[in-house]
Amino acid sequence: MEHNQFKTWLKQHEIEHEEKWLERFESAFKGDEQAIVNIALLYKEYGQYDEMYDLLDKASKRQNSEAMYELGNCYFEDLGEKGSEHQAFLLYKSAAQLGHRDAMNNLADMYLNGEGTTVDEQQALRWFKKAAQLGVAEAMFALGMMYEQGLGTECDESQAFAYYSRSAEQQDVEAMYRIGMIYFSGELGQQQDNEKALEWFLKASEQFHVDATFNIGYCYEYGYGVTQDNEKATHYYKKASLLGDLEATKKVLSYYEMTDAAEASKWREKLIVLNNDIYE
Repeated sequence: MEHNQFKTWLKQHEIEHEEKWLERFESAFKGDEQAIVNIALLYKEYGQYDEMYDLLDKASKRQNSEAMYELGNCYFEDLGEKGSEHQAFLLYKSAAQLGHRDAMNNLADMYLNGEGTTVDEQQALRWFKKAAQLGVAEAMFALGMMYEQGLGTECDESQAFAYYSRSAEQQDVEAMYRIGMIYFSGELGQQQDNEKALEWFLKASEQFHVDATFNIGYCYEYGYGVTQDNEKATHYYKKASLLGDLEATKKVLSYYEMTDAAEASKWREKLIVLNNDIYE
């Protein structure tokens, strides 16, 4: 795509900051690898997949790890019907070997799940550790799971809890929820503690984690770690229902069937709609 064509394309799509993108286009034309990646990702956002693949491939051949990682994502997501898990695996591996931390995490995922390659739990553990050392919260969570379940290593409850905790401290929502469940059930060598469980459920709920939100309602309904309060329980069950939770919707309906016939009728209709959506 030539300069004038790109300028016309920007106007057609009403893309803001036209001058900035034109400058990046010129830099990409001159070989600036980061500009090439940026333009490619703009094409990705607007569905220009042929142009996207062309640019990312160009930068990848120059050993640009960010381009390799993004190109791997495109193949994995099957954008433009060019899906190839094996090609994604190879690109993630190349980027990971060049030090790209998110590529390390994705490579580890593919080894763990046997996507684009054979299952290799030891390699998964190795690459998750490398990614975790570089601060990838998802990799820390995965390591917690692997040590808990004995995947690629022996079970180690202490290590599992330590990795889950590190991930939760990095704001990983699944880790926050898992820590909550660990305290709620007294797992991985931790004493059962409803108050700590509720604290972590609340943190996960702030990031719209549906199961954590449901569990807060459950804690208020039965008085786990907090004073029993059916109104607050219903408040959190409503939030979980809005996130698509069927059981939470049933809880709200049950509450209103005892307190407000008109509201019960509304929630009965919502339950029918949600139930239909789930089983369509």
